[in-house]
Amino acid sequence: NLASYLQINASLIQVLTQANSRITEDAVKRCVPVAVDKAIRETIAPAVDRSVSIACITTKEIITKDFAMEGNEDKMRSAAQLMAANLAGSMALVTCRDMLRTSISVHLRQLLSSAAAGGGDVSSLNETEQNTITQAAAMCAADNLDIGCKLIEKAATEKAAREVVNAIAGALSTRKKHREQTGQPFYDMSIFSNKDQRYPTALPEQLRPKPGGLRPDQLQVYEAFQRMPSQIHQVGVEGGADGAKGGQQVNVEALAIITNKLDSSVGALMTAAGPRANEIFLTMIPNEHEIKQILAHTKKMMPTVVPGSPPIFTDAESGAILGFSQGIFKKLYEISYSEPLRLEVYVALLAALGDCMPKLKTDLAQWATFAPTENDGQIKQHRSVMLLLLRERLVSPADMDIYLTSVIDKNEASAAWVEFAVLFVRSAVLNKIVSPSGLPKVVAVLKKIANGMYTTSDQVFQAYRKPILRLLEELQSAAPVSIPTLDSDRSMVGGASSHEASSSISSQSLNNLASASYRASEVTQIVSSKDPQGMKQQVATLLEQWILIYQEGPSREKTTQFVQLLVQNGVGKMEDQTERFFRMSTEIVVEAMRAQAQQGKPVRYQIVDAYTSLCSSMIRLMQGSPQQLPVLDIILGAMVRCLMSDYQRTVKMASAAGATIRWDQKPWFRLLLSTSVDLLTPSTDGVDLISFPILKEIGAAFHVVQPLVIPEFSFGWLELVSHRVFLANLLLLKDHKGWEIAHQLLVDLFLFLEPHLRRNELTDAVKEFYKGTLRVLVVLLHDFPEFIACYHLSFCNVIPDNCIQLRNLILSAIPTGMELPDPFTPNLKIDLLPEVAQSPPVLSNITGPLSSMQADLDNFLMGGQQNKNFLSTLLPRLYKEGTNVVDTPRVNSLVLYVGMRAIKRLHNSQIAHSLAQTPEMEILQKLMELDDRGRYTSLNAIANQLRYPSSHTHYYSCVMLFLFSDAKDEGVKEQVTRVLLERLIVHRPHPWGLMITFIELIKNQRYQFWSHSFTRCSTEIEKVFESVAKSCVPQNANSSLTTQ
Repeated sequence: NLASYLQINASLIQVLTQANSRITEDAVKRCVPVAVDKAIRETIAPAVDRSVSIACITTKEIITKDFAMEGNEDKMRSAAQLMAANLAGSMALVTCRDMLRTSISVHLRQLLSSAAAGGGDVSSLNETEQNTITQAAAMCAADNLDIGCKLIEKAATEKAAREVVNAIAGALSTRKKHREQTGQPFYDMSIFSNKDQRYPTALPEQLRPKPGGLRPDQLQVYEAFQRMPSQIHQVGVEGGADGAKGGQQVNVEALAIITNKLDSSVGALMTAAGPRANEIFLTMIPNEHEIKQILAHTKKMMPTVVPGSPPIFTDAESGAILGFSQGIFKKLYEISYSEPLRLEVYVALLAALGDCMPKLKTDLAQWATFAPTENDGQIKQHRSVMLLLLRERLVSPADMDIYLTSVIDKNEASAAWVEFAVLFVRSAVLNKIVSPSGLPKVVAVLKKIANGMYTTSDQVFQAYRKPILRLLEELQSAAPVSIPTLDSDRSMVGGASSHEASSSISSQSLNNLASASYRASEVTQIVSSKDPQGMKQQVATLLEQWILIYQEGPSREKTTQFVQLLVQNGVGKMEDQTERFFRMSTEIVVEAMRAQAQQGKPVRYQIVDAYTSLCSSMIRLMQGSPQQLPVLDIILGAMVRCLMSDYQRTVKMASAAGATIRWDQKPWFRLLLSTSVDLLTPSTDGVDLISFPILKEIGAAFHVVQPLVIPEFSFGWLELVSHRVFLANLLLLKDHKGWEIAHQLLVDLFLFLEPHLRRNELTDAVKEFYKGTLRVLVVLLHDFPEFIACYHLSFCNVIPDNCIQLRNLILSAIPTGMELPDPFTPNLKIDLLPEVAQSPPVLSNITGPLSSMQADLDNFLMGGQQNKNFLSTLLPRLYKEGTNVVDTPRVNSLVLYVGMRAIKRLHNSQIAHSLAQTPEMEILQKLMELDDRGRYTSLNAIANQLRYPSSHTHYYSCVMLFLFSDAKDEGVKEQVTRVLLERLIVHRPHPWGLMITFIELIKNQRYQFWSHSFTRCSTEIEKVFESVAKSCVPQNANSSLTTQ
């Protein structure tokens, strides 16, 4: 059934039909399968025979050596089949590709030429017809090359698996007879019989055969052959991702093929969507969809451009790519406005090209001036295109500002272009594509038009004065825009706003998270529309059968039989069938539980438990199979998308009725909990699924339904991510593989809590949720303190300033086994502690927030006094875009980064004496010139590094004390005191470094702490200082201090 797998581009058929009327659509569809079939038959025999022969000879030699002392013939046979099949398939894939492409092209050209000539002499065709047929044949060959290669690869792997068994049949038989007759360990001495043979005697000790056979880690070398993906070029691109980065350049012909594939994929998706095609956007498409896969592959195949490096393309190559890009740009204006997905896909393709060719962005700004704008429809299309280009940063805001200003002036502020500017600015700013101050020139022109100070007609002035004034008000408020289908006033936890502005996440990201359930619901509706009639009833019948088996206590034999029944129906083998089964099963299970609750019956979770048992059983039976993780991904993906769709339906119903959201999270909580418990609890059959890939899949599912996406699921979500079978197993993985996942989930938790914790008063629900968060952190602090300590930076980035106890909890984490010196020890010298010579590990992304300024920062730190200009421009670069508010994560990263650089240069004994003469200290002193709020943020960033004994704690303690003593402004000294004091007057724990620093400050006469007026400004303040002094300083010392 080859014809059903082949791709025939509709535009290709149209080109052929226009070139020659005898070439009909039916003729093309007949010719292509015949040409591909002939080409495969010609190519398959020599490619397969040669590949299998070489693979079997190679495998036999290596297997004979490696398995010389392995008596289990089954292990030997399995390893040989895996190796030979992989080698033969890969070799056949490489050798057949060019041969197959040429053969398909030749056969198809002959068949199409014959059809065009009506069965007569093909020489009667003119040159144009012949060239068109040749080009079409080459394009069609490229489109269908993968399916041919896969068939040849499959034939090679199957034949190699059979042939290699025959090649080692003697060795297998010998082992079997030896085991049955003697029962003694097996030794194949034939490999040592030839004295002139170099191997195995010349092998290193680790690789020589040893009695007892191969160890599990050695067998993994052969098992890995089964997991190695075949390197088939998914979109017919020469070189692939690795090839491009390794030096091969972008092939324009390959880009043309990519464009055709994207065009056909988009067309197929829009056809399937029917009348709702104009509602589909690129963000709604799942990552596993062909469109997203092609775009991802395109980005990977692009060479990486390092700033400041020489050009990676020659002039000829640059010209070819720019010419191709210009063709794509022209296509943007040929697409219907009602096809937003096609527009976004083409712009995404241009963005991939722009990443490796900066000149493209400059040229795009010039091409835009020649775009067709003769009528209202073309102007509307032009606005959509320019917004997309601006969103992808293919056109800079500055260039766009100049362009809009010039086009308004050129057209004498005509109605069409004034409307263009108003709508463009509104969309760009309110959708967070640019900041309110990002288009100053065009905004200034619009102000003049609204005030009657710009030369324009009275008609334009009267028609657009109010819209412009309304736009200017919107720019001043710059309120984030919510997705229209979401109710922006719906309650979150305890009646608060669902998605509030946060200082740690942009409004655009917040809106993307808020609309995630909406997008998931749309995708689910599109996929569900393709379900066959009666399919849900069939799935329900299968579930009923499984529930009966589950209630009886399923044996391994019955479970295997039922899973095999599902596999026979395509579940676990075919992706669409697998997704459909588990999506429908999830919906059926949840509907059944809801029905019990609505009827007033006690909810029984047997149905959910039975279903999750089926899911985990299928995954367990796939242990060792390459399909295990893809099937698990489909199962969890179906559950998550169904959950989000169900939530979105409830939101819509509540919004339509003007009521509060009442969404029942219990079925979904039980479903996800049972799934994770079943997967991560060791079973009696000995199959252990506790591994990084399984935990990663579960963690990804939890990340998708985080509280910022579904606020009403926040309590259930917190219990899921903190459950012992998930979080503990995740953090106990070897080499800390699971730490990054746990870190991301905790950041999700803090991002959700942050806007609520900034309030002075918390609702009861938020209080309970905060208590639960504290309990989770206390457990982590006790059982996994290294994890908390290694990610302290990113956790502090998302914890509000007023949550002092929560931050102290994070900063009090110390490595297991470390004993903290008593901070009250008289004359304790921190620089003499052995731990001070060691730097603490930091796994947070330090340089990420500094990306825009890191190059200049490094130059300053290396040049010091020669780069004073950096200091003068530093403070404005720490503000959030378009505001005068300091970006806390950027300041936190800057403080830690410069401190780590200073510690590398200075010896611990030099820190206290050489601190003032370093460029790092100049930067930290410069931060003290910020306003009160910015200075407070900077001092908090320094205090965040006062943790357990380490080089960091020593350095930042010296920095804090130096800033206090060196400050000429009494307000700076008071703020230093405030930052230290407010962290000590809350409940324990208190970070060790914080206490050491404060004790040194109030005890050392050098700082004259008690002489400052702010320590005696009021009776209440004096009492606070006395109380802290009593708790931090021994009584005999305290009496002398307070009398000064």
